[in-house]
Amino acid sequence: MTRSEKRLLWGLGLLMLVLSLLEASVPGSVDWSPSFSREHSKPYGSKLVYERLRDLFPEVRSVSGPLEEVHLQDHPDGAVNRIFLNAWIRPDVVETEHLLWLVEQGDRVLIAAENLSGPLADSLGVEMDLRMTGPLVDTIDIRFVGDPRIAQGTFRYARGFRPNYFSAYDKERSRVLAVDGAAKPVLLEVSHGAGRFVLCSTPLAITNHNLLKANNGTYLAGVLSVLPPWPVVWDEQHKVARAEASTPLRWLLSQSALRWAWFLGLGLLVLHILVHVRRQQRAIPVVQAPRNATRELVHTMGRLHWYKGDHADLARRMIAHFKEEVRQATYLRTFGYDNATTSHLAAKTGLDRAEVAQRLHTLERIEHTAHLSEHELLKLSNELHAFSQLIRPHGTATPSR
Repeated sequence: MTRSEKRLLWGLGLLMLVLSLLEASVPGSVDWSPSFSREHSKPYGSKLVYERLRDLFPEVRSVSGPLEEVHLQDHPDGAVNRIFLNAWIRPDVVETEHLLWLVEQGDRVLIAAENLSGPLADSLGVEMDLRMTGPLVDTIDIRFVGDPRIAQGTFRYARGFRPNYFSAYDKERSRVLAVDGAAKPVLLEVSHGAGRFVLCSTPLAITNHNLLKANNGTYLAGVLSVLPPWPVVWDEQHKVARAEASTPLRWLLSQSALRWAWFLGLGLLVLHILVHVRRQQRAIPVVQAPRNATRELVHTMGRLHWYKGDHADLARRMIAHFKEEVRQATYLRTFGYDNATTSHLAAKTGLDRAEVAQRLHTLERIEHTAHLSEHELLKLSNELHAFSQLIRPHGTATPSR
């Protein structure tokens, strides 16, 4: 690694550190999305509310799971209070039957939801005027009613409240405890068997933000005062945003500054890998094709004999090469100018025995001659080539020279 590359890496690392510090110093935006979870400390979570329940009730515990599994009990310690808090509550038939049975045995159930529907709402005889798709209102006033009133005064809420209220309810077994600014009921107490349901259409009032704002904590205390001083079972199953598995990486990615630092670090790591791979890869040398030294030697020897003019010696070499080629191609033990060789070549080439004998005689004569003209050498080359063409189809082909 060169000095300039080291400086570049140090500079990028310092830049990443500075950007992380700057991002960490920027105030984060407030998450106003409702979750109603006891795990969340954001404005519309209920962590603070869950913690303060211990100031009012002797025991508080949280359960998470299907209603028929975790809420169906034989009351070993007597009746309990059950709190359901969410944007919507729509229990199915099985859950409704279990919940109605629990209240009939004497339990108290507080349900705070902007939308309460399904078999449970039908069983209790309540209907809600839903404004789930309408515009949010800036403020909503809530006050207790009845004689005696639970608490005096008007409680004002803002930011995100919907004007939902109970448009119909069974007046014979229901009692209105609180209304909004338009005198619409938002808090009901419904009798069922030995127990009671407390229904609230403003679940955002039971969150961290409104517990701490102005005197709204008094309203929450008034709602909870309807419940007797029994142990509380807090439902964590029916939530808009259920608690997810907490891992170091999930927490790191949830923080804006650390998330940017994480991705910047990954980008630098990938860049370093790419540069390192490029530097480590060596150029592949170009390998020249191997030369045919034998072919060059033959050409050199041919030019040498040609310039010397010793055509007879060149002819003898050509004949010797031809004899070895014929011996291998026709599987001759030895090549000679005798009747056995003549008969063997006649059978391999298909020529007349007399013609083969004449060709061999010509080769024998030239092989023993002391002088040979250029014309005779060229004629010999042609005859050898023609004879080779007759032999190769019947034997093993040899590469052309």
